[in-house]
Amino acid sequence: MAHKPFAFALVLFALLLSSHSVSGQGTTSRVTGTVTDSAGGAVPAATVTLTNEGTNNTSTTETNDSGDYVFDLIQPGIYSVTVEKPGFKKFVTSRNNVQVNIPATINMMLEIGDVSAVVSVEGTASLVTTATSGNVGSTLDQRELQALPIVGARGRNPFDLLNFQPGVSVGANVGGGIHVHGSRDRAFNFTLDGIDINESTAGGSNFTPLRANPESIQELQIITSNFTAELGRSSGAQVSLTTKSGSNRITGNLFEFYQTPDFHANEWAFNKQRIAKRQFVQHIFGGSVGGPIYNPGFGEGTSPGWLKDRAFFFVNLQMLRASETRLQSVSVYTGAARAGIYRYVRNGQNNPSGTATNTTFPTGAAVNPDGSPRYPACTPEMPSTAICTETYNAGTGRPISLDPSIIALLARQGLPNDFTSGDGLNTALYKFVAPQKEKQYDLVMRYDFKINDENQLYFRYARGSQNTFGDIVNGGLRRFPGGPNWVDTYRSPSNWAVNHRWAPNSRFANEFIVGLNKFSFRFEQPEPDPAVPFILNNPTDFRQTFHYNARSARTWQFVDNMTYDMSPHTLKFGLNFRLGNQFDDRSSAAGQIEPQVLFSAGNSDFTGAWNLPTAGIHASDLTRLRSTINDVIGRIATAR
Repeated sequence: MAHKPFAFALVLFALLLSSHSVSGQGTTSRVTGTVTDSAGGAVPAATVTLTNEGTNNTSTTETNDSGDYVFDLIQPGIYSVTVEKPGFKKFVTSRNNVQVNIPATINMMLEIGDVSAVVSVEGTASLVTTATSGNVGSTLDQRELQALPIVGARGRNPFDLLNFQPGVSVGANVGGGIHVHGSRDRAFNFTLDGIDINESTAGGSNFTPLRANPESIQELQIITSNFTAELGRSSGAQVSLTTKSGSNRITGNLFEFYQTPDFHANEWAFNKQRIAKRQFVQHIFGGSVGGPIYNPGFGEGTSPGWLKDRAFFFVNLQMLRASETRLQSVSVYTGAARAGIYRYVRNGQNNPSGTATNTTFPTGAAVNPDGSPRYPACTPEMPSTAICTETYNAGTGRPISLDPSIIALLARQGLPNDFTSGDGLNTALYKFVAPQKEKQYDLVMRYDFKINDENQLYFRYARGSQNTFGDIVNGGLRRFPGGPNWVDTYRSPSNWAVNHRWAPNSRFANEFIVGLNKFSFRFEQPEPDPAVPFILNNPTDFRQTFHYNARSARTWQFVDNMTYDMSPHTLKFGLNFRLGNQFDDRSSAAGQIEPQVLFSAGNSDFTGAWNLPTAGIHASDLTRLRSTINDVIGRIATAR
């Protein structure tokens, strides 16, 4: 039944905190520190310049009377810090890694001397300390993400790192099964550049509708407890992703990950039953490119050229093509039973291969491992007490002949190749390898602009498609070789964000983000008539009932973060507004909305000219004989 839920969330917070303990909302950070002289005294009114080493964007401030400085709402990246003061040598520290929500503290000591002299320090990790306001978790930058062994059966999923966080327990649920400090496995909050990327209708703990691609991620942060006000939304982990941006240099890469069964041996059980090797072939390929935007000369008085230090782009595309197989095991009629010839052990009981002889089954297995009868065929010369393999022909001289449509239907199933189940003589297992195919693409585009020294803007768009044909996770493999898939799954997520940062002076900064998260999710059955037939008693049916299942949702989000430095304190305000619209079409939840014609198998008794055996046949075999006759003559009990 379809419905449209409406929901919104609003968070407004105002915090008066120490100037060394607050960071931006989900996508930004801050850089703070103290400038001193060689005697340890504070150096006030020193000019401090923060420079992004990739884009050359700069921000400038001055130290206060205590020698402290602060830069708020800073995008993550690699930064250099320069300090200048008349009477002191210039001090430059470079290669400082600023991470999301982890304020970086860079303290610097100035030496007395000519300002033209420069003291340069590179790789100052030992000079950088962090304060996380009690957040518990971990942060990985792009280099660490790309080095992780996270290539799995459905692409590269950095969310696998959740399994190794403190307080995390891993279960076996299909949609998640990962619990953080006892919370539900759906109590997670995923954001990309501060914008919601959750699956609001049926979220999980190790995936989002928009697949995370390590090649497009600047930084991944996982926080499992002690969330600050700007982060806390769910009781589970807070997972923040930040996309890469372009720089003054044009850089790019190409990649492919390839997996093939040619490097694997066949499984022992497959070899025993002469089943082909399980197949799993996966190609993950793509590339990315980023750099300054080229201006071909638009605008009066504008000459063509690269807009270095002003405008940047980054584009990433990842494709996935995968096919794999799984062993399917279905119950089928033997060749004799399909012709209407039912076999049973006279003075015994039908049992599959491998059944031991004991007091419960005194005659043991009715068939050998290859499916041949274990006991000889009954003949008129044998005494009535003999244990032998008897036959009953339901297709000759009976009141109702075999149904040719049913016989043709049974012929599509394939003959049994495993006699360790069923009754051995009339039903056994048919094992075969069924395929699943998957096609995915994930696209991320980002454009950054420095409008002027006070205003910076970026736009980011992400889109994906994940289509699975014969979806294993949702029981979608075909029932028999050559048949249609049971379930095909289609996922279409998209997400965009616009971020504007305004810093009119060194004491005030404001960040505004607007974004939209959209996705659709459909379970479809490729065969147009999904409910035929329901008419077999003994073997596995060709089909089962299926109801169309789909859902879609869109979430608008508006975020604003304002920071005002009132040294030695910082005043911070924040707004996070979400407006959600969800549509569900889950017809199996409250009845059927698609018209269907359903059949149920008949199991009537047979008298008179049917001449069913009455002596020497076990009760369970007689019941199975009646079911077999009903099947091969095409009798049904009900139609609705």
